[in-house]
Order: sequence, then C-alpha cells, then structure tokens
Amino acid sequence: MRSRSVAFGLVVTLAVAGGLVSLAVVTESDGVAKHEVAMASPSSEQLPEALSMPSPSAPAPEVPLTEEEQAELASAVVAAVEAAAPGTDLGLAVYDRVARSAVAIENADTQFYSASVVKLLIAIDLLHDAGWIADDRAKENLAQLLGASNDGVADALWAAGGRRDIVRQASALIGLVSTTPPNVSDEWEMTRISARDVVTTYEYIHHQLPETARDVLLAALTGPDERAADGFDQFFGIPAALPGTNWGVKQGWMRAAGHVVLHTTGVVGDRYSVALLTHQPSRLSYDSASQALTAGIAALAPVLSGAEKG
Repeated sequence: MRSRSVAFGLVVTLAVAGGLVSLAVVTESDGVAKHEVAMASPSSEQLPEALSMPSPSAPAPEVPLTEEEQAELASAVVAAVEAAAPGTDLGLAVYDRVARSAVAIENADTQFYSASVVKLLIAIDLLHDAGWIADDRAKENLAQLLGASNDGVADALWAAGGRRDIVRQASALIGLVSTTPPNVSDEWEMTRISARDVVTTYEYIHHQLPETARDVLLAALTGPDERAADGFDQFFGIPAALPGTNWGVKQGWMRAAGHVVLHTTGVVGDRYSVALLTHQPSRLSYDSASQALTAGIAALAPVLSGAEKG
C-alpha cells in the first residue's frame, strides 16, 4: 500500500478488443483528495441504445420489466441505501441482456470518483497494446492488478500506458460518454465515471471482445480473492447480497473530498450487468458503508437471484 492522496479498493474488471470485465482490487492511503466531482445531467429513462444490441448467440428476449416495475426497483434500492446510510448520493444502472432492457436506473449519468474501478480501463489498455493476446507476463500483471489489487502494478501500467490517455482511449474504444480522466495526471483513482458507463463496459465485453480475450477477462472477473492484498474485505454488495448466485465483481472504495466512495459493480449470471456507485457521508466506517451497498443490492435480489446459480 503506497502513500497517496486517497484510499481505495475494488473488485476487478477487464476488457479486450473493445470490451472489459471485472475482478477485485483494493488499496488504501491516509490522505484526502482535494478535487470535487463534476456532476452530469440526470439520467434518462433508458440505457444507451448500444446496450440494446444483442449478441448473435443471445436467446429470444424475455418480456422486459415495465417502466413502472423498473421505477419501483430503483426506488427500493434508493430507500435501502438511504436507510442504512442517510445522506448518500448514488448512481444505479442494471441491464438485462436477455430481455435487452433496463432493469433499474437512477442517476445513471451522474459522475462519481472511480477509486479502483478505473483499473478496468488500465487492464483494457494493457490488453489492447498486446493485440488482445495475454501472454504469461500479461496474465500475471492482470492477476496482480485485479485479483490482488496491487497498486504498485497499477502505477506502473498507468505510467506505461500514458496515464490520462488510458481513460481517453478506452472511453473512445468502448463508447463511454460520462467518463473523464483525473485532474492530476498520477491520480488514476480520481477518474470520474458513471453507472451507465460501467454497465456499457460490461456489455461491451459480451458483444465485442474476441473470444480468447473475453475468456481471460471473465476468468479474472469471477475469481477475485475475498480479501485484497491489503486485507480489505471486498465481498460486499453483489457478493454478500446474492449468495449461491454466479457473479463476477469489480469493487471500488476510498475516502476522498469529504466522502466515503464505495462502489459495487459486476455481472450476475450470464444475464445481468450491475453498477451501484455511491458517495457516502465521511462519518461512516467502511463496514457501515459496505452494509449500505449490500442492502441496496439485496433490494434487487428478487430479480437478480433468478440468474443461473452454481
């Protein structure tokens, strides 16, 4: 763990040939970042049109949720998080690639500090530069970057990939619209992201990545350690709220600009992409903040638990 202006952790995600996937990552430091988050305009009723594009092998779509049902689920998530952590700002996007429809959205275009979630873009950059082929060295870097949440590896890959150019190039590749690089070049954790862009990234993996690259990323995504290299417990949110369900996660956490920044994102079964991003009050402990994320995902369990179980 290095001394940095913020503390952060997360579960991993990667991408290839235009896509990405998630895993686990975390880190922590003892300072507080000084940059404020830029806020985007309120989310629209639907997720991006790009997310409507089915993969060639996708099954016939099931009946999507009605707008009323989507709104009820989103309201349930907001209520659950607010009850556990009053004063939380959140962004939510959940997409059903079988029904090809949104499941729940709330403030989906609002920007949040990424914390370690940006390691997804670092991983994509690594694979892109390698022609979407992961040799033994690349696999080890990905394991350290995502599974072990090694910040030293993240620092090295960030520098080698051009720092802020990583965010710009990956955003153009995937089609992200609310993701912006950090103000200070070396502070990769201060990249700003939206829930919609995170979900778009997961969907890009399924629809656009070469099969070999996608398999490498999915393997990393579904195999994070329960505790990161620094001992942080990453199994909150999706892992804690959906026991017995197949999932792959990429989490993020840190303290910055007067917030506890905590995110749970990932894929559930072979059907759902999920992003729940939060800026929570600074008075909260990580344990309390994590419980709020788990409560929010639990509100989605009646739908998400229908995904394939292992």
